[in-house]
Amino acid sequence: MIAGGGFAGSILARALHAEGRDVLLLERGRHPRFALGESSTPLANLALERLAVRYGFDDLWDLAAHGRWRRRLPEVGRGLKRGFCFYQHEPGEAFSPGPSSSRRLVVAASPDDDAADNQWLRADVDRFLFERARAEGVDCREETPVEVIPVPGDPGGGPVRLRAGDRTVEAGLLIDATGGSPLAASLGAGEASLRLRTGLVYSHFAGVAPFERAEGWPDSPFPERWSASHHLLEEGWMYQLRFDDGSMSAGFLLTGDPVDEAGTMFASLLDRYPSLALQFADSTPLRPVASRSAVAYRRDRAAGRGWLLLPHSYAFADPMFSTGIAWSLLAAERVADLCRKGVPADGPLERYRRLLAAEADHIDRLLVAAYRAMPDMERFAAPAMVYFAAASFDELRQRLLDPPTEGWCWQGFLGADDGRCRLFQELDERSAAEGGNGSPAEWVGPAIERWNLIGLLDPRRCNAYPVDLEDMERRAAQVAAGLGLDAATLRRRWPRLRSPDQLSVRRPSGRQGAGAAKRRARAPARR
Repeated sequence: MIAGGGFAGSILARALHAEGRDVLLLERGRHPRFALGESSTPLANLALERLAVRYGFDDLWDLAAHGRWRRRLPEVGRGLKRGFCFYQHEPGEAFSPGPSSSRRLVVAASPDDDAADNQWLRADVDRFLFERARAEGVDCREETPVEVIPVPGDPGGGPVRLRAGDRTVEAGLLIDATGGSPLAASLGAGEASLRLRTGLVYSHFAGVAPFERAEGWPDSPFPERWSASHHLLEEGWMYQLRFDDGSMSAGFLLTGDPVDEAGTMFASLLDRYPSLALQFADSTPLRPVASRSAVAYRRDRAAGRGWLLLPHSYAFADPMFSTGIAWSLLAAERVADLCRKGVPADGPLERYRRLLAAEADHIDRLLVAAYRAMPDMERFAAPAMVYFAAASFDELRQRLLDPPTEGWCWQGFLGADDGRCRLFQELDERSAAEGGNGSPAEWVGPAIERWNLIGLLDPRRCNAYPVDLEDMERRAAQVAAGLGLDAATLRRRWPRLRSPDQLSVRRPSGRQGAGAAKRRARAPARR
């Protein structure tokens, strides 16, 4: 049974159903409902493509690139995302990129709009994927909260007993995909200590002007309005995610809890930064501005006998660097693999628990270092370059190398189980040191060299890094060595960097192949 009908729960329910498992998918609310966690990345798209290929889910293939999504699923809201932008603001001053663009950082994630990532309008995406699961035969129920029924004296050795709406059910495995609800605590996952504590003030808006390049700014590899925009401030940072219909998701992540009424606080923060105030001068909230305290949370374990947590039920630190969707999809792949032969035994569940814990620690080190550096862009460059080197290395190897025996899903997210673990630890340690030998920015170039296959920190770029396939081909020997290939093999594999427009997959024989054919027959027609 899966509790939580968001994108991860719905995709996992479909995968388990395709594997022949009996699945009950329960959503406590009713679609469409508002949700945050809206910015995808290339690693998320690779996970979508792998799931699409394995199970014949054409819609997941289409959701993995902006051009395919726009052409084939126009009814599902999304926004073009060409990459990441970071801007360092000063209170009371209009934004300026500074000498050599020292207060601005732009990192592209795709070579063009067609292959680009997306901002996910979650109300649309979650509803669409939930309906797909239902159309393919998953037992899906809305407005059905889940409550664990304690069994006196039970040490956790049998099926989990639950109250699901007005029914009592037993689940061989309960998967918590609710995203931080009290369900995890009732399963025995206690609260763990946190290092990052933030508040959030947020909404969706209409009429927000673009934060565009002004005269005299260095060139950019893409129009910067179409990015995950990060505005680094004294109080924390602001995200801006623009959707194709012109609306925008925007919010302030604050180093303290919100102290005023949400709308008042949002307006007062804008007023401190003239360039942001100008952007929002003619804007209108599409829903009441809201606030949250204690955004970050962490559970002390991610699995036990008869249950497991998906990442957003286990741990969340901050949306900086858009790690959430990719990590959730990677875990959904893992759980589908765990359940391929039925309810997983204790050993595989323990492996899942340990890997999720290592990944949560890994992400935490990155984000804590980023907060320590803000709003100083020179210091912030260290965690940013560590993230982009680690992420781009995984993107390249997942495209250009053959998968390991167990598949990419059992490789640690962002290198949490390889040499990059020590890289993130050193970043954390250096960012915490006061009066040490040099700032984090001074060591980051040599530190990331092993994984920096895309030319980060090239001074000719003026802090604006494109996806330059021609430049990568010129550096084929370096890229090949970094991936453990010879240059000739790498050149033959260059076409793998671009996904085909159409999903093409050979159907396996047996139950899964028959299920794929049935899914195609049942899938709702695209409007």
